[in-house]
Order: sequence, then C-alpha cells, then structure tokens
Amino acid sequence: MRKRVREGILIRDENKRYCLHELGVPLERALTFTSGYSAEIWLNREWIAGCIEGDGQDYWFFVEGGRRFLLPEHMKARYTELH
Repeated sequence: MRKRVREGILIRDENKRYCLHELGVPLERALTFTSGYSAEIWLNREWIAGCIEGDGQDYWFFVEGGRRFLLPEHMKARYTELH
C-alpha cells in the first residue's frame, strides 16, 4: 500500500465545508473534509494528529486526551491518503 500526503491550507467552500487547498491544485479539486476525517494540523510549530468533526455550525479538531480546537480558516493542514 502506498501513502500520499496532501498538504495545504484550510478554506471554506460556498457550502461552509472545510476543504484542503493545495498549492497548484485547482479549487474544484480540493479535498473536502467531512466529519470523521483524520488529519493533522500545524499548531504551535508541530504537526498534531486528530479528527475533524462538524456540529452543524462549526468544525472542531479533536485530539488525544479529549482536547478540541475550533478550526479557523487558513490553518495549515495535511491528510494522508492510502492507495
């Protein structure tokens, strides 16, 4: 199985969903995050692994230990795909 890491900036689309905008990739091909996606965000100068969850209004990033962070736009993020 091969891994592909997709890295970019979090943006919100016209439907208020979070998407991963990668440099050089057209916006229409952006990866859309839905509840339950595992991802990593760049926080305090390190990659933090967790899970993205939406509550109907906002998107949250849950990490080990029960901590959660409200996801802002333009945060650096990455997602690993397995092929």
